[in-house]
Amino acid sequence: MLASNTPLSAKAIVARLNSDEATRIGGITPWKTVGARLSVDIRSNPNTLFMRVGPGMYALKAWTDLVPVTVKPRQINPVDEDILVLGRDTIEQMKEGRKAGRLFDIDYRDLLKASYPINRMKAEDNEELVQLIPSFIISMDDQILSFKRTRKTPEQRLHDSYSIVFGGHLQSEDNPSLFVELHDQLEQFLFRELYEELTFEPPFLYSQYRGLLHLEETAFERQHAGIVFSIQLQSGTKVTSLEPGFHSGLQFLPWDSIEKSPVIEDRWSAACIMHMLEV
Repeated sequence: MLASNTPLSAKAIVARLNSDEATRIGGITPWKTVGARLSVDIRSNPNTLFMRVGPGMYALKAWTDLVPVTVKPRQINPVDEDILVLGRDTIEQMKEGRKAGRLFDIDYRDLLKASYPINRMKAEDNEELVQLIPSFIISMDDQILSFKRTRKTPEQRLHDSYSIVFGGHLQSEDNPSLFVELHDQLEQFLFRELYEELTFEPPFLYSQYRGLLHLEETAFERQHAGIVFSIQLQSGTKVTSLEPGFHSGLQFLPWDSIEKSPVIEDRWSAACIMHMLEV
């Protein structure tokens, strides 16, 4: 960036770093890590050297001929927010004949195209709406990452429960439906919650879309649907929580004993585990 004297995207920054062996960044999608870290630094570090000057474009604060763009800070699990939902009739039509293992083989772009924003509290009160939840299952070697939810989690029913599913609601300001034809932009929106929950040193190796998770035994399950991705880490990756007040006790569990662990009592976790073991 110093050498360019012009704003760069996260991908362009990575390309320049990787042109020199001494600054090369590993991983399949290192620009996601760079973009997330720049965003966090700009938002949280009063002495940051960087500024955002447009959608996905970064510059140095020392460049006084540019005007920074302010992005509204993202809230953690706010109850008064606009989130993305689908009508129950819509999602049931999309699910028809698409069951694959424990999930549904539905392109997430189709889900986002059909979604629209509504106040979260109104969505919770309307059983005819299904809330979209980007959901991430994180593996390293023969282990899977788990956590314990704290009592600060808004949903009381989840207090002190265990899970392997990271993620949260799609807040409407993310506007992913506007970028459904732009794969990189769309993934940034879907993965934003992950990058604001966890950091990975080094960056994860790759991600894979697994399908739509939609259980129907309870009203809560019928009102929430997970857009499920699996994340593969390289051996020795250090994972740090950026939301320790909401999930604690990060722990890798061996696959061969996970069915005997407390996470299996979480129905979303159990469905994802069985899907990955069976498919």
